[in-house]
Amino acid sequence: MAIKAVIFDMGGVLLDAVNYKYFRKMEGLTNTDEKTIRNFIVSLLVDYESGNMTKHEFESRIAKRFGIKESEVKWPIFLYDNGKVKKDMVSLAKKLSKRYKIACITNVDKSRYYYAKSLIDYGIFRFVLASCYFGVSKPDKRIYLEALRRLNVKPSEAVFIDDMEVNVKGARKAGINAIRFKGINGLMKDLKKYGIEA
Repeated sequence: MAIKAVIFDMGGVLLDAVNYKYFRKMEGLTNTDEKTIRNFIVSLLVDYESGNMTKHEFESRIAKRFGIKESEVKWPIFLYDNGKVKKDMVSLAKKLSKRYKIACITNVDKSRYYYAKSLIDYGIFRFVLASCYFGVSKPDKRIYLEALRRLNVKPSEAVFIDDMEVNVKGARKAGINAIRFKGINGLMKDLKKYGIEA
């Protein structure tokens, strides 16, 4: 079946992935190993990025866990200060939008959603489906199905692109063709396999 829609992830695909940089920064600030920091913050992100935890609750729990001031956490601001647009990927999305329905699914809190909006023109997408407003985050099947519903396409008519394997697997469980993003050159080859030409 012909592809009608291409769905992008945001962080790690259209924007530099900054979370690992944040964990390293926190390692130096707290004298706690990066893995411990990452595991704790990731455990909170499902609720925070789904809108079930406030920014204050999120940052206060991190501050308390690692013995720092809440004002030192700076999770939302870190994206704004360190995130860079992947111009080649945004350019690709714009080119594809001339032939395909283009959308974005992102796990993100409200603050980072607006920070990202200041870096990327959301107007190139039919919509940006953000976990913080939908109330569900990837890899939950419901967020992929909602994207398909809004695009009015069948799972087999869409391709989803994400840098995280867990989210790629989530899309595949929803019946969507999915590509693990590792760089634009590899992506272009993978897109051709689905008959997609920029």
